[in-house]
Amino acid sequence: MKYLPKIFLTVAIVAFVIGSSELAENMFFYMGRPVGAIFFVLFMIFQFLDKETALYDEQQKVVNASAPLAYPGPVTAPTRNRRNHQMRAAVPA
Repeated sequence: MKYLPKIFLTVAIVAFVIGSSELAENMFFYMGRPVGAIFFVLFMIFQFLDKETALYDEQQKVVNASAPLAYPGPVTAPTRNRRNHQMRAAVPA
């Protein structure tokens, strides 16, 4: 998660430079600017949400650390064969 924004920024810069250059009359060179803009927007979204995800991770650590104290363990239901119980109830004694 910490390398993904750097990858988005690198791809955005490279794509924008390729789109801005006039190296060849190729369709892919014309797509460089929009692809660069898309990856730059992804980079900005990751930057804006960075503090929020760190805060959420801290909250989840606190909740998970206190969970064993509040909830001692899994509650197991008594195991019984429901069909046999129903069949015994239907048979007159």
